[in-house]
Amino acid sequence: MTMTAVQAPASAPGHDCILCGRCLEVCPLFAATGREELSPRAKFHILARLAANDPALRGKAASDLAGLCLSCGRCQKACPLGLCAPDMVGGLRAAHPGWAHFLWKVWITRAGLVWPVAMSLNRLAGQPPPPPAGPFSRTRAALAALDPDQAARPWLVPVRFDASHAGRRVVIFPGCVASHARTDWIRAARFLLRGLGVTLLDDPGFACCGGPLGHAGLPAARDVARRANIHIWRDAGRPTLAVFCASCHHALTAYDPALFAPVEAEAWRESIIPLAALLGRTDFEKTAEAPQNVLYHTPCHAPPDDPDFSLLSRVLGQSFGQGPNPCCGFGGLMQLTAPSLAARTAAHCWKVHNPPPQACVLTSCGGCAVHLAATRPATVAAGHWLEMVRCGRPEKDGEEAAPPPRTPPPPGE
Repeated sequence: MTMTAVQAPASAPGHDCILCGRCLEVCPLFAATGREELSPRAKFHILARLAANDPALRGKAASDLAGLCLSCGRCQKACPLGLCAPDMVGGLRAAHPGWAHFLWKVWITRAGLVWPVAMSLNRLAGQPPPPPAGPFSRTRAALAALDPDQAARPWLVPVRFDASHAGRRVVIFPGCVASHARTDWIRAARFLLRGLGVTLLDDPGFACCGGPLGHAGLPAARDVARRANIHIWRDAGRPTLAVFCASCHHALTAYDPALFAPVEAEAWRESIIPLAALLGRTDFEKTAEAPQNVLYHTPCHAPPDDPDFSLLSRVLGQSFGQGPNPCCGFGGLMQLTAPSLAARTAAHCWKVHNPPPQACVLTSCGGCAVHLAATRPATVAAGHWLEMVRCGRPEKDGEEAAPPPRTPPPPGE
C-alpha cells in the first residue's frame, strides 16, 4: 500500500470518487500527456464501473487503461477522501496478470542473477546511442545507468562526523539497485556509518522491500519478500535499518502489522531510519571536481521532512528551492507495459528541472537515480548522492578506507 498501514484509512472503492479533480493537479502522467483518461479520476471511474460489471465496458481494454499508473502515490495525498490509485491499480493488475507481470517478477526476485548478466551483455554492445532513441536504446541506457562502471567521479568528502549515534547497532538495508548493481552506494554508506562510530553489522542478505512487487500486482511475491526481511531483522536482534532509498523507506514503513508478532510492528517502524538522518550534523567538503550547479530531485516517496534534501542543502550550502517537484517517470511495471508513457513523463521531468549544462542532479531513491541517469540530457550528470561521496583510498587491497576521526558536534548544534 502507498500509505503506511497505521496511517491509511479503510480502502475506499473507486465509486467513492467525488470527481473534484484535485488529483489532476498532481498526476505526473496527466501533466506529461494532457490525457485525462490517464488520470487517477478516470481510473477511479473505470474501476467503479468494472466493479459494477458495466456491460458497456470491455473488461480487458478497460483494465489495461486503468492499469497505466506510475504508482507515485501523489493522488492519495491530494484526494480529500484519501483514495489511492496505486493501491487500486495494484489490485486490478493482480486480477489480470500477463506476460509483463511474469517478466517483472523475474526481474525483481531474480535480480542477483539477471541484472549482472544484462549489464555484461550491455557492455559488450558498446555505448548506447544518445537520446532521442527507441525502446531498445532506452533499455540499453537504463542498463548503463545500473552499471557501476558508469559511476561519476566523487566530489563530496566527509571531514567531521556526528558522533551522536556511536555504538548503535545498525545494519544497511540497501534495496535492489544497490544490492545487485550499484554496490558503490553500499560502499559509500558503510564508509559513512563507520565514521559515525556505529556498530555496523554485516550484510544479512535482505530481499526486495516489496514495493515494486506490490504495485505491479504481485501481492504473494511482495509478502514473501516482506516476511523474509522481517525474519532477517528479527534474527539480527532488531537493529536499526539504515535506508538510503526513499522508495524502500516508504515500502518498509508500510508493512502490514499482521506480519509481526505482538507489539513488534512498532519496533520495526521505529528501526527504519534514513541514512541521511543518521548522519545528523556530519560535515562535508566539496573537491575541485564538484560541479558548479547542483540540483536535487525529490522522490515521490520521500518522507515528509525529506532528510536527504535537508542534508544536501546544509552540506552544499545552498537552497534547492520549493518549486515544482516532477516525477522521474520510472513507474516500475510501466517500463514493460507502457515504456513510451514513462519516457514522456521523464522528458517532462527534465523540462521542469531545466538544468544548465554541466549541472549535476542528485536524488535519494534508487529507481529515480537510475531513471534520471538513463534519461538525462547529454550535458548533465544525474545519480544518487552516495555516488558523489569520496571514500578515500584503501591502505591495502580489499580493505575499506578509514574515515576521518569523529568529533562531537559543537555546542548548540
